[in-house]
Amino acid sequence: MKLKIAEYQWAPLCEQLLARQDVETAGLLFGDPVATPSGTVIAVRQAMVLPADAYRIRRHDQLSIDPIAMNRLMRPARESGQSVITIHTHPGASAPWFSAADDAGDARLMPSLSRQIPGVPHGSMVLVNDGAAVARMFDSHASCEAIALQIVGRVLAGAEHFDNTSEPWFSRQALALGAHGQSRLRRLRIAVVGLGGIGSMVSMQLAHLGIGELVLLDGDLVEVSNLSRIAGATKDDIGRSYKVDVAARYAKDVGLVEHVEVHREFVSGEHEALLGGCDIVLSCVDRHTPRAMLNRLAYRYLVPVVDLGTVFRVDAVSGRVTGDSGRVVVLGPGRPCLACWGHIDPHALRVEALSVENRESEVAEGYIQNAVEAQPSVVAFNTMVASAGVVEVVRLATSFAGEATPPLRLAFSFGEGTVRRNFLAPNSGCSICSK
Repeated sequence: MKLKIAEYQWAPLCEQLLARQDVETAGLLFGDPVATPSGTVIAVRQAMVLPADAYRIRRHDQLSIDPIAMNRLMRPARESGQSVITIHTHPGASAPWFSAADDAGDARLMPSLSRQIPGVPHGSMVLVNDGAAVARMFDSHASCEAIALQIVGRVLAGAEHFDNTSEPWFSRQALALGAHGQSRLRRLRIAVVGLGGIGSMVSMQLAHLGIGELVLLDGDLVEVSNLSRIAGATKDDIGRSYKVDVAARYAKDVGLVEHVEVHREFVSGEHEALLGGCDIVLSCVDRHTPRAMLNRLAYRYLVPVVDLGTVFRVDAVSGRVTGDSGRVVVLGPGRPCLACWGHIDPHALRVEALSVENRESEVAEGYIQNAVEAQPSVVAFNTMVASAGVVEVVRLATSFAGEATPPLRLAFSFGEGTVRRNFLAPNSGCSICSK
């Protein structure tokens, strides 16, 4: 089980909770639990500090909350069927831990929460001055389980303990990323959606980084035109092997990924829970419908999504490239979404939603152009974009470049040999990514 919270919620919550050191301070978190193949994930939707009139007792080493005030504050969670997580501080403590008084309080409160909001887990957290925290969840039988806390924002942060023992094949990486950073990579569960030209290069690099778990998702077979740009593909794979199987074969042959999971399917809404249970998702799809789904998933499940793509324009007469670009956009809490960047095309979404018969009819009538034409693709350009995307994965996971001002979007021009960092102001009216 994992508890996820956006950095823009966690940072002000900690500041308010830790403002006073003479007494303990308490707050509440409300979250949506999602059952995923890798365990339950609770995505926090609301965080609050208790008002002063909610306390019956408030001392340096003791808290008691007024049940009437607690009942009133929990009303939104009851109405939405959300998990409730209490959080309180231990002033002056050097490390977070649950005291005997905390255990006794949870023994009374958690069964009450389960009766009021049945069918979802509830829990508690302890926070100390340096921002470290421990969390635990209770089921309906009052059984307790320690859970990991993941703070999702400019980087992926958490309070879990890491084994910094370096494996020999990662010794050079550890010199660059630190033993702690390498250990974080070993703990990650990362999905690659779309294993074509860019996706295969992404998967290949993740296999060498030694990601803990690699989830591969694509329903396409290897075609003749794929051979020049899919890492690990051979002529024997054409028409026989799925792209995900080629990527999985490569990763397993390298032998550094602890677990490789293959899904020979095209991504759809049915895969939300699968992807929502991952730490990071790399979107390497070439259609707008799955891209739009992954765009929403980044904010609904608090999962950073790294969207990658290349676009070429070729003159039909001369055959010369008249325009080229590539992009890497990092999506997730606190960042603009693809719709705000203008990378979601409503017309393309409509075309992709048409049946084959209706699409052919509109093409014949001239309403749709270039709907199913093959797009130019070159392995060298794909590799540049894929590498930049994997660098952003490493940035998110290890903070190797610090946490200040990570790039929101990287824009490539292969012809000019340039890459630019783009900035976009938040859109407070966006229904997808606004806070």
